[in-house]
Amino acid sequence: MMSHLPIEIISEILSRLPVECLLRFLCISKSWYALIKHPDFIKLHLHRSIETNRDRTLILEKVTHGVPRYFFSVRFPTENHFDNAFKLYQPLYRRGKLVHILDYCHGLVCIHHWTDEIAIWNPLIRKYRVLPKEPISIPSGFTYYKSNKIAFGYDSCNDDYKVLRVTAFCNRGQPLKEFEVKVYSLRSHSWRKIEDQWPKKECTISSNSVSLNGALHWLIAEDTPYDTDSPLGAECLLAFELATEKFRVFKTPVQQEVELGTRLEVLKGQLCFIVSPDLEAEIEQDYNDVWLMKEYGEASSWTRIYKIERPMPWAFQYCKPLMFSENEKKVLLEMRQYNQTKLVWYEIETKRCQRVKIQNLPNWFRTATCVGSLLLLDGDNVIDPAEQKNKRKRNESPSEVPNPKLLGKAVDENEKQEG
Repeated sequence: MMSHLPIEIISEILSRLPVECLLRFLCISKSWYALIKHPDFIKLHLHRSIETNRDRTLILEKVTHGVPRYFFSVRFPTENHFDNAFKLYQPLYRRGKLVHILDYCHGLVCIHHWTDEIAIWNPLIRKYRVLPKEPISIPSGFTYYKSNKIAFGYDSCNDDYKVLRVTAFCNRGQPLKEFEVKVYSLRSHSWRKIEDQWPKKECTISSNSVSLNGALHWLIAEDTPYDTDSPLGAECLLAFELATEKFRVFKTPVQQEVELGTRLEVLKGQLCFIVSPDLEAEIEQDYNDVWLMKEYGEASSWTRIYKIERPMPWAFQYCKPLMFSENEKKVLLEMRQYNQTKLVWYEIETKRCQRVKIQNLPNWFRTATCVGSLLLLDGDNVIDPAEQKNKRKRNESPSEVPNPKLLGKAVDENEKQEG
């Protein structure tokens, strides 16, 4: 029946389906295969996913003192329904090494291995692309470089996903610094040096990075004398526009005080600025003061939307806002406290909390949010060694029909041996 419909109608119908169905439909015919893999269809499907929150999924990075070999995935089709957590195999696993989430956008998650190996990963379709290694050359007059700051975002003008690497070169015992900024393009699969100069050489990046409106953002703070233990000085917000490759500086809603920490997030498609006690500060009062930039680029539009403080059912250090509820009266929080993390719905007006109960959830994790996306459909496959090992065993004994219960047990035993 579908074969008699115009291709435009077929495209409209398929664009409303979850990625799991579309991956199966690649095998139906050559015409469907070509349609689903076409860049225009992938963009249409992503647009529909963002509109409807289809395939909305939490990707959890398990944080341990050992090996975070597995990430976890939790689907939540509605704000009142969260599926069980199940393990995901991420593409940069190395035994004994740490892999963490840098940022996420349009169903893609950028992850970083401590050896500076970086990958862009689509966890819902288990595809990824490893970035080429880009060497660091210390310029003359400098003796060493500090660890790289890496950010990930979407350039809507050029329809390209990009990774930015900022490297600071220093001399021991001297405040002078030089910055090198390079950008990776997923479209060209290559790195380039940015010509625009880092605008605040006397500053240090003091926060995580977030992407919004085709720009990457950090908080940067003035350096204090190099021979003192004084905290960083005045803080501002630095933006790098991916299309123009130019820097901009914005004011923050409040200035950082001693023993306070600040972070950036994105909430409701707006920049979010959060003030909380520094994790190492001796302050007994737990609170999070949360501001939104209502009009992007306008410092005067910073608006406080809520403040979380005690008394609360649980102690906390930092509450990362993930999303508003449909009526915008509640916000879903990733509530962190030492080596524990909880997912909590926080009611803004009543200041009440309700914990989200999810089976198989790790005790300590960090969260990325994804929607259904076919981006990186032409990427490399993420292959779980446990699945590969059991598939090899089945192929070696074709005459035997495996018992699903025993197979599941074997997978669990393999995980314990390799963990």
